[in-house]
Amino acid sequence: MPATTTLVGRFRFASATDRWWWSDHMFLIHGMQPGDVVPTRELLLAHVQPDDRPAVADALEHSLEGSDPRGCEYSLLDLAGKAHRVALAVGGDGGGDVTGFLVDVTAARDALLAERVNSDLALALESHAAIDQAKGILMLIYGVDDEAAFALLKQSSQRHNVRLRTLAGRVIDAAADGLDAGARERLDEALCSAFAEDALPAQACRGPLLELCAEVVDDRSILRVSGRVDLSNRDDLSSAITLAMLRATEACTVTIDLRGVVRIGSAAADVLTTALRQSAAHGITMTIIGGGVPVDGPASADRSPVASHS
Repeated sequence: MPATTTLVGRFRFASATDRWWWSDHMFLIHGMQPGDVVPTRELLLAHVQPDDRPAVADALEHSLEGSDPRGCEYSLLDLAGKAHRVALAVGGDGGGDVTGFLVDVTAARDALLAERVNSDLALALESHAAIDQAKGILMLIYGVDDEAAFALLKQSSQRHNVRLRTLAGRVIDAAADGLDAGARERLDEALCSAFAEDALPAQACRGPLLELCAEVVDDRSILRVSGRVDLSNRDDLSSAITLAMLRATEACTVTIDLRGVVRIGSAAADVLTTALRQSAAHGITMTIIGGGVPVDGPASADRSPVASHS
């Protein structure tokens, strides 16, 4: 029979005589030919997986009371040892006569599972293609390798609580108008700007306003920061500084302008100290201006509000 065939078996039994009747399909579901054996309650339960047996027995007992019909789904082993997933519905007439149906839903469940697997696989392939395309765009615009491009995507995805597939789509959309001089700014916006409020974690939505403005002026990559930096948004500052450093070439320097920041606390100081170390490791000249609190790091020029490294 075709794999998609759904068999529906019927059975009856009388509590007074305990005599059972099975339809032909009832026998076939159990891997038998009609009339091969005499159907009994024990035979039915013997083909039920042990873990499911109490539920099936309870449904049969309940039907003898003549109350509302009962149903359950269970795993059935046929005569050849093949597993089937079946649905049982049984009810009595109140006088001791019980009627039931047994539906083999194995093929339907397998078809549904296959459909879900195919759908998930198609989505995974689509997501993989989009992420690869986004990585290629970042590699071209920022001049980084495959690993660094993926790290940028993953970092922004984690910090903004947005799926990689969604973020990759934003990168692709940002480059849709071409990889011209404005493409870098559009990518900065896609990776660094705040997402819609309902896409942000609740804690981040309640955090203080932080404004980040990046530009390149006279071979200098400049990041202007204003607002307040604390634990809820320091990752945004870190991500923006990373992008500012990616803008830097051998002839370029990075300036982090903090004069618009209300206060530089320990959260921001940690980010800035790490940035100074990273700039030193990559041979980038970084200058940090303003903030009112010195940044103490191995690259600091002094302990004044202006820290720099070259």
